[in-house]
Amino acid sequence: MPEARTPGEAPEYLQSRTFVGGTVSTGMADINHEYAMRISDADRNGTLRRLHNAVALGLIDIDEFEERSALVSQARLRTDLDALVGDLPGPGAIVTSATDRVELRGVLGSLKRQGEWIVPTRLALHRRMGSVDLDLTRARFAGPIVVIELDMKFGGLDLRLPDGASASIDDIEVNVGSAHDHRKDAPAEGRPHVILTGKVVCGSVDVRGPRRSFRFGRFT
Repeated sequence: MPEARTPGEAPEYLQSRTFVGGTVSTGMADINHEYAMRISDADRNGTLRRLHNAVALGLIDIDEFEERSALVSQARLRTDLDALVGDLPGPGAIVTSATDRVELRGVLGSLKRQGEWIVPTRLALHRRMGSVDLDLTRARFAGPIVVIELDMKFGGLDLRLPDGASASIDDIEVNVGSAHDHRKDAPAEGRPHVILTGKVVCGSVDVRGPRRSFRFGRFT
């Protein structure tokens, strides 16, 4: 748990930086051009997802999560956001324990799970030259947070989530491939919240919503 600090004392992750007019001043006369660039809402949302993942995994507590999240909206430069997540693991660095962890391994072929099934809080997928199709739209969840660890080569993951679920793909390391959430207006903090992490080589990760049927000339 974070140590208590005296009133007026800056949090440890901000002690070397000072917010001035909603931005961070590092005290350096020359700031690298990359970090002096202004940020977009997509950058802010990415930082919020990292903070959400951090509190879900117990890296920070709720009070610190709320404190840092409030500062995200004030951020204007890259240094502003870096100051808020600089002490947290970067993409692909999430490590989970063996408790309540299920591993699915295989070589060649495809793996499909759909219908009513219980999704553990931690699911590890180890695949070589094969695809994985996970449909969670009718599944039951062991907890509000699901961490899916990926170790895939020459294969992809197609993940379908129920309405109201959120997903974070920021912690996936992809080499020769892609990771994309195809849903429109997906919630940032839904239930369940699915965190995808790990590594994919020569493959893709696609997050989608429930399948829509086509009847009588219209989708239902």
